[in-house]
Amino acid sequence: MNRLMNPNSKEVRIMALVYIIAGILLFILNNDFLMIAVRIFGVILIAIGGTLLYTYFGKRLSVDASPLFAGLPSVLIGILMIASPESIISILPILAGILLIINSIIQLQKAFLLRDYGFDNWKITAGIAVFALIVGVILWLRPLQSVAFILQIIGCALIFEGAMLFGFDHTVRKYKKRFEKEQNDFFN
Repeated sequence: MNRLMNPNSKEVRIMALVYIIAGILLFILNNDFLMIAVRIFGVILIAIGGTLLYTYFGKRLSVDASPLFAGLPSVLIGILMIASPESIISILPILAGILLIINSIIQLQKAFLLRDYGFDNWKITAGIAVFALIVGVILWLRPLQSVAFILQIIGCALIFEGAMLFGFDHTVRKYKKRFEKEQNDFFN
């Protein structure tokens, strides 16, 4: 556990390099990466659904239809994920956009209630609600571009994190050497 919480310098540099490479891949290949991930998840769903259907039809262990009701949708959704990953990818931002729109309208109503109750900073709450509304509309109207943009932001964050790890590792090693030298000078 201590090794996990306190990695050595070589492990930190390897982790930083992995972060930077993953960030670059997400930034450059975001759509391709997402398509591959959806297709892999589709294969997994087909395998799970196929296993459930096999236990229902092949083994005929019971008359309980739950393997059929779980297996058939899994196989069908898995086939859809492999055949048309864009449709699955586009659904998620649309749902997130709709939820964000509904939530921002509710928050906007709360901001107006705060104004009615005499709260001075109601404009901040209203501004955040309007911003969330705009983001929700963008997610709803442009789902694939939104996902690509979000993946690019995650890629940039990973690149930044990797660079920070390199910098922190360098700084720690530098100050550790200085500290050890001062300790040696003090005791000698």
